[in-house]
Amino acid sequence: MKKNTQSPPRRAAPPLHRLLICIGIGLILGLSACLPSPFTHQRPPAPEAVHELSLSGEWRYHPGELMPENLSNPAITDTTWPTMKVPNNWYLNGLDHAGVVWFRKTIDLHISKEARATLHFQGVDYACDVWVNGIWAGHHTGYFAPFAFDVTPLLHGGKNLIAVRVNSPNEEYNKVWSLRKRLIKGVLNHHDTRPGGAWSVRGQEKNSGGIWAPVTLRISEHLAITGLSITPSLGEKGNGKAVASVKISTPPLSDRPVRLEWTLTPHNFTDPQAILKGAVALSPKGGPREASFSLTVKSPRPWWPWELGTPNLYRLTVVARQGETVLDHRSEVFGFRRITRDPVTQIWRINGTRIFLRGTNYIASQWLSQMDEERLRFDLGLMKKAHINAIRVHAHVEPDAFYRLCDEMGLLVWQDFPLQWGYADDAAFTREAVAQAREMVIFLYNHPSIFTWCGHNEPPWDAQWMKWKYPDYAPHQNRTLDQRLMEALQGEDPTRPVQKHSSTDEHPWLGWYSGNWRDYAKPTTIPLISEFGAQALPQRSTLSRFLPTEALWPETEEAWALWGYHNFQRHEMFDIAGVSKGENLDAFIQNTQTYQAQLIQLAVESYRRQRFAPVTGIFQFMFVEGWPSINWGIVDYLRTPKKGYEALKQAYQPLLPSIEMEKEIWEAGEIVSARLWVINDRHQEIPGARLRYLLRDETTHFAKMHEPITIAPDSAVPVTTISRAGLPGGAYVIEALIEGVDGEILAHNSLTFRVKSKKAAIRK
Repeated sequence: MKKNTQSPPRRAAPPLHRLLICIGIGLILGLSACLPSPFTHQRPPAPEAVHELSLSGEWRYHPGELMPENLSNPAITDTTWPTMKVPNNWYLNGLDHAGVVWFRKTIDLHISKEARATLHFQGVDYACDVWVNGIWAGHHTGYFAPFAFDVTPLLHGGKNLIAVRVNSPNEEYNKVWSLRKRLIKGVLNHHDTRPGGAWSVRGQEKNSGGIWAPVTLRISEHLAITGLSITPSLGEKGNGKAVASVKISTPPLSDRPVRLEWTLTPHNFTDPQAILKGAVALSPKGGPREASFSLTVKSPRPWWPWELGTPNLYRLTVVARQGETVLDHRSEVFGFRRITRDPVTQIWRINGTRIFLRGTNYIASQWLSQMDEERLRFDLGLMKKAHINAIRVHAHVEPDAFYRLCDEMGLLVWQDFPLQWGYADDAAFTREAVAQAREMVIFLYNHPSIFTWCGHNEPPWDAQWMKWKYPDYAPHQNRTLDQRLMEALQGEDPTRPVQKHSSTDEHPWLGWYSGNWRDYAKPTTIPLISEFGAQALPQRSTLSRFLPTEALWPETEEAWALWGYHNFQRHEMFDIAGVSKGENLDAFIQNTQTYQAQLIQLAVESYRRQRFAPVTGIFQFMFVEGWPSINWGIVDYLRTPKKGYEALKQAYQPLLPSIEMEKEIWEAGEIVSARLWVINDRHQEIPGARLRYLLRDETTHFAKMHEPITIAPDSAVPVTTISRAGLPGGAYVIEALIEGVDGEILAHNSLTFRVKSKKAAIRK
């Protein structure tokens, strides 16, 4: 259930009892609920009949172990309990704890007899029970989905106690706990990028539990709108119409009819012609009600990913009335767009236009309360600067603000369900997973940025490597679970393509877990590459923030163990990647960052030269380090970019002069050769362009060329070949540029290589 973000204009003077509600609540809890939102888009003032009261701030808390289970009882005092600011993950508040924590908050409240009060939680990790004034209000399981309870009959005038029992346990520890997990938390309780890593006995430390997202008490009149889903349908290109199918959910009604008035307005653009209004009636019934209607927009502005157009958004506001009395209102932002995927070629199209996915994997933080809108916007801004057009939310669900920002910024989102590797295979777990998968779709349904759902990352039935990891590995484990999940995702949302799983075949990991980084130059048969990359150390100042001075240059097993706790993989770095430690820390940092960057450049350019033959999209792993870590991020946890970020930014230019070279070290006397391609992900032809290249070392230009070309839209073609014999031993660079008709540099690329000296060849 999403927080209301817009309300219709004032229609009538409010009755006295409504004014008393606002005044009484405002004096005690602050006037924030009655003030206008800071959101800058067009929004009329809220009707006084509806108030959303923030319960953020100080809550009393107490760990539950060895405590009685009656801490919801108002007779028990909490004045000696410490306080914690909510929203928060309790680890960030200094509580390193797994299990039960009780939270309590007392509010002073006076509401009318006609009012309906709904207590909303935007996110609690992991399972929670809620009491109001000692009376149980409800239960919820799962860390990511918003939920709410009708607490109208539980409140009374004066002081009211809200008690929340949060349980975020560890998986029951044994040698194979990670193969049969029961908590649906994905990377937040088992992953290579968690504190302790994936396979250590310490891999569940620094628990993510807590009331990590906002809590609000929503006061409406007599009725609450509990659901508003919008299914946009954009006609075929050129027909000039779009339809939005709307479903509105409410609880049981009284014997009086309710009128639902709706208004469609532009959200991030201005067009008076785009404003539409209408109304539907809800008939009195005894049970929960759902109203459905469709609205037609004659000249819609579609939502586009940023590189194909403008991410146009609309806002639908629904107001429930009985006569002139406003009962409740709700508002949702959505976009008109059409998503298709060819089942054979796996080519994705947005609004009928083919798109090559230049993606990254993203885990913002291990403790999601850290990620406010400002921090999320910063990360997404870095992604757009690196020409990323798609984000895979890797085996977890981000805060709602992330998806709102992706909608506004035109970034596509591949949304994983939080399943990572192995899980229990019994019917009870499958039921819980299916229920949470449906919750995920309902929660995120209206976001146009989400273009696909994925059920499970590397499930056991598709991960043959697990037979070396687990003695009792079963090759068919979780296959039925994943089939049920796919059916649930498709049933809840038939408008988006669904992927049953992210396959190990799509995760080549060349030069890290197997093979050599140069293997990325070989042709692939896999259309969608959803993981590839290598680790690199962050800069010295970042390392110094979480490693003690004596461990900064690891020489003892104790120091290496600390590096391993922070996710560094020693075997892969030295034995597979073959990266040299060097003489000191600065050299080590330089060597790892150079390796990560050259691997990313080779992999990206090779896959892009194979665009649609067969590659349809690539997702680098991964964008940012979500805790003080040494892992695959190209941006460290303090948000300082590594060399890999610059390499990805260069290789992901929508218009790219790509340099194909069979090796980076040449023997003395060999004829050095390279092929230049022009890759254009844009859908516009570029006439009158020039491809220019320069082959040089530090002092001499050995070759240069100016090639006039017309660049076709949505294409990748080889243009010319560089060939040079007799280069002296040393380091070289090829620079390639694309210039526009007026001489403007449209794209730039470079590639370094080395020629061995004749003396070195003789010694060999």
